[in-house]
Parts: sequence; structure tokens; C-alpha cells
Amino acid sequence: MSFFTKWFKKEKSGEEETERGVRDPSGGYREVYAGERSWTAVPEHRPDTRALSRHVLLRTAQPPAFSGVLQMLRVQGIEAEGGLHEGRFIAHYRGMTVTAEYLPAPLPDGEVEENGKYNRLWPEAEQEVSGYAAQLLVELRNAGNGLSGHRFLTQAVAALLASEPNAIAVYSAPLLVSRADYLASTELLKENELPVNLWVFVGLYGSEGGGAAYTHGMADFGSEEFEMLDSRRSGNEIFELTFSVVHYAVARNIRFQGGEEVSFGEQSFRLNRSAGAALQGMTVKIEEA
Repeated sequence: MSFFTKWFKKEKSGEEETERGVRDPSGGYREVYAGERSWTAVPEHRPDTRALSRHVLLRTAQPPAFSGVLQMLRVQGIEAEGGLHEGRFIAHYRGMTVTAEYLPAPLPDGEVEENGKYNRLWPEAEQEVSGYAAQLLVELRNAGNGLSGHRFLTQAVAALLASEPNAIAVYSAPLLVSRADYLASTELLKENELPVNLWVFVGLYGSEGGGAAYTHGMADFGSEEFEMLDSRRSGNEIFELTFSVVHYAVARNIRFQGGEEVSFGEQSFRLNRSAGAALQGMTVKIEEA
């Protein structure tokens, strides 16, 4: 088995407060898990923290009910506070805030479908998302670091997916993940593993000197992006080796400065920092040792 294969206040009289939330006179439930209405306020982004976002793609233009989302978060061990306020879902957890808002239109200019062509882990992505009609814009703010932010955002997105059968995929340019794969990968968090395949995109392309790879998403973890250039390895090997370095860096919260060496099994690689080839700015090059 290869390295990567394993990654697969009550506003109205008559309301009764319960452990599940607030029961209204009709017998239904509103998801309110706070004694007061302070959870409705969404704080401003603090400049010393990270902000992240995802788009949940919806097959039809049908507004979601957001029912059961907080309960699903609590099942995952996330004691979030929040609910539905003025059509927007809000959840607060350990100083972070996630919001989800329904947008009755796809992203413009066929952006999602175009990027679907380059998602190696989901070859059918372009066809599967074609014709999607609407989206949920999910935003996280005030994460102390990339890892804690990605954990909470991932669990929130998974709760939204589980509660919304109309959802078909999760998009964070250029990464596109199917609903089923997103939910399956989120399960890794229960095993204290990291679903880095949901967080960092690895792209492949060819050059005169051989195959090449680049990443997108490492900046969210305070790192420069990675590149692997002019390799004679197969596309699968280039992809898995690049992902292995990505996972190694994210899991250990490492920012490579250049000159380091990493090993996977009997294979060793040097990490050198220089100007990007396919990317702007400086990148960390993965080179054969």
C-alpha cells in the first residue's frame, strides 16, 4: 500500500428551552445553544489570526434548513455555540467563528468546472459538478493558527455536508473534493490523523525536463509552497512524494528554510529554497538527495 492510499433567549412567549435547543409552540426545534443571544454577533477579523473559506456546492438552488448542524458538531466533540440567525448559520468555538451563508448562484466564469480538470484525486470532478446551481459560502475567522483553524473549519463543513443531501462537493480554489470523500477524510480527525488532502492541493504538469508538481494551500500554515521540478518519476510517484512532504510539514508544524533533508522509507530528498518556477515568490524545491 502506497503512502497516499491510506488517506482515503427566547424571542416569543411559549418557547421551552431544552437540552437540544429551543422548542417553539409548533413542536419544532430551533438550534440555539446559548442562554442569551450574544452568539448572533459575528466578531471582526483580528489581524493576528487566520481566516479561511470554503464553498459547498449545491446541486439545486434550494436554501438549506441548516437543521442538526450544531448537534453534529457536538457529536464530533465540538462544543460550539450558535445557531441560525437571519438566514446565516453561525458557530463559535474556542475564539473562532464559522459562518455559512446560502448564495443562490454558482461561482462566475465556470471557475469550479475549469479547476475540476486538474484535481488528480477526483478525475470525474468536472463532469460531476457541471450544472451545480448554488453554494454555501463557509467562512472561518480568528483562528490562532492554520492547524486549529483547519480542524474546526473541516468539522463544520462536514456537519453541513451531513445535514444537506443537496450538497455535492467542497471547493477551495483550486481544490475540489466530492461530498463522500470529504466526509470520509474528516473521519481521520477521530483517529488523531490529519486530512491534509482536504487542505492542500497538489498539481502536476509536464516540462521539457520531465514531470513537475506544485502545491497550493501551504501559505495557510505559515509556510511557502512546495515544488518538485524536472523529475523522471511517474506522475503518481511525483504526486505521492510531494504530498508526503506536505503532510510531513503540516503534521509537524515545520517551516523549511532550505538545506534540510527528509526521508520516506529508503528515499531521501533535499529541500532547497529558491524563486518559484510555476509559482510566484519563493518556494521550497523537493530534490533527489
